[in-house]
Amino acid sequence: MIELAKSSITISEPIDTVFKYISNMENYKEWFPGVVDIKSANDLAHGIVGKQYVEMLSLPSGDAELVIEVDQCDVNSLFLTKGNLTGVLPQMKVTFSVNEDEMCEVNLQYHTRNPELTLTSDIVIALRKDLSIRANKGVAKLKAIIETRR
Repeated sequence: MIELAKSSITISEPIDTVFKYISNMENYKEWFPGVVDIKSANDLAHGIVGKQYVEMLSLPSGDAELVIEVDQCDVNSLFLTKGNLTGVLPQMKVTFSVNEDEMCEVNLQYHTRNPELTLTSDIVIALRKDLSIRANKGVAKLKAIIETRR
């Protein structure tokens, strides 16, 4: 797997509040740049392994629709999704922890699961630049949204 982007932020809210917001992927369009729309695709509860969403994503090459599925979920610790975007096979990994000030540390990472890609693949190079910018903007917006919902 190749890392495409990562970003971290400290949010001044309880870990369970942050985890609940992020693990409801219908909130993703509120905080992550380029997500045009995202809707539940099955009746499972948010944060349950197997929960699926249909996402419309704005990419440099145009809009793309993909299915995202929750692959792993450990409450207040790990939230991992996998998408079926052709050529990329994206994975989003979010880890959560509490720091010494009792604030929530959020670490966001994106990877490609496509074994045919390499660090020098054109799509990897393009996605690394684009996703790094989006991830940094996204976690900043995430922090602002969650901290103002008190």
